[in-house]
Amino acid sequence: MKEYNPQDIEPRWQASWEASGAHKATEGDGRPKKYVLEMFPYPSGDIHMGHVRNYTIGDVIARYSRMQGFDVLHPMGWDAFGLPAENAAIKRHSHPAKWTYSNIETQKASFKRMGFSYDWNRSVVACDPEYYRWGQWIFEQFWKRGLVERRNSPVNWCPSCATVLANEQVIDGRCWRCDSEVEKRDLTQWYFKITDYAQELLDDLD
Repeated sequence: MKEYNPQDIEPRWQASWEASGAHKATEGDGRPKKYVLEMFPYPSGDIHMGHVRNYTIGDVIARYSRMQGFDVLHPMGWDAFGLPAENAAIKRHSHPAKWTYSNIETQKASFKRMGFSYDWNRSVVACDPEYYRWGQWIFEQFWKRGLVERRNSPVNWCPSCATVLANEQVIDGRCWRCDSEVEKRDLTQWYFKITDYAQELLDDLD
């Protein structure tokens, strides 16, 4: 090879990997299993060099493990739920779903161009009901077993927006959205009863 031409070489090999299912996890083929998972990115735009560094490390581990004979599950997902999505959509005067899913497609295309060895049949999006319903299900299991409780606790309350604000939405004591003065208000909230396991956790340190 006289020179490395990524525009020619990389798409050719990536297509070959996809056609052969090189990155797909299998079930029941007898090989030892390995699960490789990096953090899920937040889809606020396209990936940047920090993403490239982080996901390259995970990709090296996944590929090396496959070479060692492991059946590797290497999935990808997006941390696309809650306050960041709301803030980004408001800032851009866009619907949160439209903004979020558009960025997911952009990032996914960039990850594919990088040639990362993800099993794209195993991807999740945190704002998809098919994903977050499991968080709700887990909470119900805690509730059924008496491991959650309700009690009052102070929150940041904007009387103008009539909503609770996260700490980062309060700037110099005022609502970041409408500039109204924020007040503390006691609201009933759910808490996990982790203290029920305090002694067990302490004993297990031994």
